[in-house]
Amino acid sequence: MQEFVSFGLHVALIRQLAWLPRGYDLVPAGTVVTSAKLRSIMLALEESNGPAVLVRLGRHLAAKEQEPILTMLRHSATPAVIADRWRRLEGYSHARARSEFSITGKSMSIHRGVVRGQPPARVENLLLQGFLIGLLEAVGAENIDSTILPSHGPAIRVMRKGRINNKLDFTGRGLRFRINWNSFEPVSSSYPFLANMPGTAPAIGAQRPIVRQLFAILEQDIGRSWTIDEVAEALETSGRTLQRRLQQASSRFSDILRLVRVREACRLLCGTTLSVGEIGFWCGFTDNAHFSRDFRRLMAMPPSVYREASIGHAGLTRA
Repeated sequence: MQEFVSFGLHVALIRQLAWLPRGYDLVPAGTVVTSAKLRSIMLALEESNGPAVLVRLGRHLAAKEQEPILTMLRHSATPAVIADRWRRLEGYSHARARSEFSITGKSMSIHRGVVRGQPPARVENLLLQGFLIGLLEAVGAENIDSTILPSHGPAIRVMRKGRINNKLDFTGRGLRFRINWNSFEPVSSSYPFLANMPGTAPAIGAQRPIVRQLFAILEQDIGRSWTIDEVAEALETSGRTLQRRLQQASSRFSDILRLVRVREACRLLCGTTLSVGEIGFWCGFTDNAHFSRDFRRLMAMPPSVYREASIGHAGLTRA
């Protein structure tokens, strides 16, 4: 649950309780929602409505809410990018539960484990299953089937052809599950810019054409864990050829990727109220330390200082 609380998704999750009978009663006014509290809310929800409601809730959260992190997750080009971003979100939020993904053809298998403490509760796993189903549907997966894979016994049907099994009933934590889809038609792979403030970020400068082409590709999806081979494929060349052309331009792929990400971080720091952590995740960094280190390298100050300096320079005050 830490990943939901750390990035403000718990607010959106609780908002989704409104469509449930007496859903808001589970969260008294003034409740401070920690990871443990959110887990207890989900336990109460399961007890009163059954396990299927958690799958439905996660699916609604992914499909309906407009929080920035959800926007980023929904603008994933493929199921593999969804998996990559969710793994990075778990690491960024220091979640104790971690997910291992295996994607083959039209199937995604997930195994939930921990880095410390007890294995994740079944309410977390059911919620995540519904959440991933919603994300997959948002990016173009159709006719989804989903099953829980217990350690012993037959698979447990959670969804069939896009319909949730409302009579879902099982014991155990549901640590392993599989999601299949019949077809996949990408909805959109374009990058959702939140701010457009030229002049607040490091300039590209008079770069060689190959560098500008690289910028254009990377800026389409800054939050993606790009490899040089993936970019080369988008440019219809090989990774080795691209590397050689960058060397001729006195540039390196890692430096260009860092500059693209820091440029967008500068825009978001100046033009939005997103937290520094949300901005770091949005721009593709693996954690806050990585974000701060790369930002300092280019801007000679940490992101928080850059934000305050920008506000002061604009003659604004923070509420």
